[in-house]
Amino acid sequence: MTLEKAKAALDRIIKISRVHLYKPIQIAEILHRDRVNQDIDLTDIDTYRNTSKAWRNTITDRFVGRSSSSSAEYQEALFTKAIPPQTLVILGEENRLKGGIIEAYI
Repeated sequence: MTLEKAKAALDRIIKISRVHLYKPIQIAEILHRDRVNQDIDLTDIDTYRNTSKAWRNTITDRFVGRSSSSSAEYQEALFTKAIPPQTLVILGEENRLKGGIIEAYI
């Protein structure tokens, strides 16, 4: 996958997101954690799949005063359909190289 295709996937998820932008914020939190804490592996979904929901909820609680109440299946679609690990890897590389540019974009 190219950076252009990875960015297009991200743009799609932002465009179709509901008003509170839960999924894009979750992606931003994963990329932030990868860049700053370096304690997850973007190729290994098990290192961030469940914990990233809590990271997202911390931010959305602060920004919009609520957390996602979507079904587990809907939330899992983020990684199976919209932004799979191989896409996160490409976005993560660009994000680290350019000091959080993808996080800022989101």
